[in-house]
Amino acid sequence: MSDTLDTDSDEGSEPMKVTLANWVEFLDPLSFTAQSQYLPRKYLTRARRRLKSARPRQKLSQLKTTAQDLTPQLEEFKRRTIERLHSLDRPLESLFFHNSSRLEKWFYPFTLFHIFAIGFIIGKYPAWFHVYYTGMLVLLMPVRFYTYYKTNNHYYMADLCYYVNLMVLLFVWVWPDSVHLYQSCFAFTFGTLSFAVITWRNSLVIHSVDKITSCFIHIMPPLTMYTIHHGLDEDLKRARFPAASLAGSKEWNLKYNIFWTSLYYLLWQSAYHYFITLRKSSKIKSGQRATSFEYLTTHQFKNFWAAKLPEPWPMFFYILFQYCYQLGTMMLCGIWFNYRGAAGAFLTFIYLCAAKNGATYYIDYYGKKFEKEVAKLKSEVEDLQQQLGQKAGSSSSSYTGDLE
Repeated sequence: MSDTLDTDSDEGSEPMKVTLANWVEFLDPLSFTAQSQYLPRKYLTRARRRLKSARPRQKLSQLKTTAQDLTPQLEEFKRRTIERLHSLDRPLESLFFHNSSRLEKWFYPFTLFHIFAIGFIIGKYPAWFHVYYTGMLVLLMPVRFYTYYKTNNHYYMADLCYYVNLMVLLFVWVWPDSVHLYQSCFAFTFGTLSFAVITWRNSLVIHSVDKITSCFIHIMPPLTMYTIHHGLDEDLKRARFPAASLAGSKEWNLKYNIFWTSLYYLLWQSAYHYFITLRKSSKIKSGQRATSFEYLTTHQFKNFWAAKLPEPWPMFFYILFQYCYQLGTMMLCGIWFNYRGAAGAFLTFIYLCAAKNGATYYIDYYGKKFEKEVAKLKSEVEDLQQQLGQKAGSSSSSYTGDLE
């Protein structure tokens, strides 16, 4: 007994040492507890005793001193990081804005492979489709942010569609047992995001990074929810996505989902209104930044009566219409939730709409471009023929004068 007391007093007087185990226990106590069975009991006891015997004020002063000593190194690191970003910006700007045809030649087969991979994974390995969706999102979102940031359009990335993609990621990787998050994701993806393909005329233009990314953020989330809900067997859903199993989601309750989707919508709209509409109002009004509201009220709905009202009524009606649009588009989600064939047919319809918009883009854009080039060439040929006719007339008249 005395030996134990002596040992404790000696260990309490030892200076505090920061170890990997201390950091693991501090950052993630649950994981540390789960792994504790593989560590010696004496080591764990000493680690806990040292954490309890730490002096917070002394450690805080030591951290402040260390931070002051590291200030020059941090400034140097910041300077080097900025220089590397600037050096990286030049080739990226050249690739995305100046030599885009080179990128488009490679992106065309990438898109075709992506379409093939979607069908193959859903049919053969549906349990891995959410992983593929996450990987593609991680790949495309930095490109979207860079291109939008360079063109001052990055406020678009605060729109509802990106928020819904974040919700899907949170369900897949953080809270797969949350029933209200799961059904809200299902409502948002099969509702607002799917119908946005029709409303915003998303186009399946295979060579365009921008248009394919827009199609991705609207079509891939409902495909992911479809695969989880209708493509996985019940045992796998219970193990990986408990909220999607029959035990978690027995039925589609419209009132329940209206409440939760409204709550998630209010959370997004409040954050968007504060951080974008209010805090960045000067840049938006001066035209330095673009938002969906500014685009709609100055282009598609500039002659709409609500857009001509004094502030803040246009924004009020925009928020109200967007909320009613979300509620209206989710009314049919009970059908997609309960019937696999109906859900598959609906997603096929959305995909065909995007494909038709892409075909229209190719025909209208390149067809009209070709027509303009032909008309320009025709006018140049006619001008050349007139010049040749005038020269021929002047030469014949001079020849007749010489004979006389």
